Amino acid sequence: MDGYCDVCGSPPARTSRVATTSTGGTSGSTRTGSTRTGSTRTGSSRSSGRRGMLGAGLVEVPRVPYRDPSSAVMSDPQVAEAKRYCSNCGNPVGRGRGDRPGLTEGFCPKCGARFSFTPKLAPGDLVGGQYGVLGCLAHGGLGWIYLAKDRNVSDRWVVLKGLLDSGDADAMAAAAAERAYLAEVEHPNIVKIYNFVQHDGDGYIVMEYVGGESVKDILLRQPQPPGERHLPLAQAIAYGLEALRAFEYLHAQGLLYCDFKPDNVIQSEEQLRLIDLGGVRRLDDPDGAIWGTVGYQAPEIADEGPSISSDLYTVGRALAVLSFPFRGYTRTYVHSLPPREDVPVFQRFESFHRFLLRATHADPAERFQDAAEMAEQLTGVLR
Repeated sequence: MDGYCDVCGSPPARTSRVATTSTGGTSGSTRTGSTRTGSTRTGSSRSSGRRGMLGAGLVEVPRVPYRDPSSAVMSDPQVAEAKRYCSNCGNPVGRGRGDRPGLTEGFCPKCGARFSFTPKLAPGDLVGGQYGVLGCLAHGGLGWIYLAKDRNVSDRWVVLKGLLDSGDADAMAAAAAERAYLAEVEHPNIVKIYNFVQHDGDGYIVMEYVGGESVKDILLRQPQPPGERHLPLAQAIAYGLEALRAFEYLHAQGLLYCDFKPDNVIQSEEQLRLIDLGGVRRLDDPDGAIWGTVGYQAPEIADEGPSISSDLYTVGRALAVLSFPFRGYTRTYVHSLPPREDVPVFQRFESFHRFLLRATHADPAERFQDAAEMAEQLTGVLR
């Protein structure tokens, strides 16, 4: 579809200029050639090697084994009280007092919006007359995410995720129609959307199951002490290059991702996938809902709305979070970077520091305006 390679995701007009491959060891230890955005995926979908190539085939990174879907289902799906927030205003909700546990359902005391942390679907439910629910996989901003089997298509594994604006059937049908363009998105670095269905007044996106580990979880299991965890620079850059390939495709389709962060990317074996398309909107849609995350979202969003520049800003912020212990990125440095003298990787790799300064510049006009250009500059850091 649209001339993009099914294996590497490269557009037809671009060719790879990879000279050599490299090995990502400790932070900043890289030996690479150069490329633009072309990439190759090495190995088979079930290869047994412990490492694979990412980032346009330039960086060797630890492979993440494919996870059996049935083993990913939660045995006791609950949201910890410390993680309960109002989806409308962000205020803490459902918190206990003393020996009294917090409510799992109720109304936000600040804005009055309803909240619920109770799964709406149970094992055995049949959604849309087609999708048999096995259980909960995780809880996200729009509620619980469920694993199911598609009874109409060879019992393939699928994921069900709630839609915005749950309401009556007509409202759900309209919401599904508005988001139908997501089913046309075809790129190896982006999860595939299969369908939109309704069940008991709620709408769900049906998407493919991607078995692996989120980049956030990969970061959290790094060997450094809590608060100091970061990825080897080459590995972080490899993830950034893979994400930029997906962004180049989306932007060419007139779409913005809007809410990029390590939580929304999964590595499965040696492939990286964007898994959450709930915040995707059209470039020409001035009235669409805007989704973002503090610490990653560009400063001009509230006044000017999202743009290609603000989309690329989120990739720059994610690279910063992954590549060094970025303390205060949601508060002190919510729209800036720490001083160079406080970040060893900035001192050691000046080109990376300059790259992030441009990628996360407060002025949209000073940032990268094109994903391919940003990828080429990021590849240059690996040289």
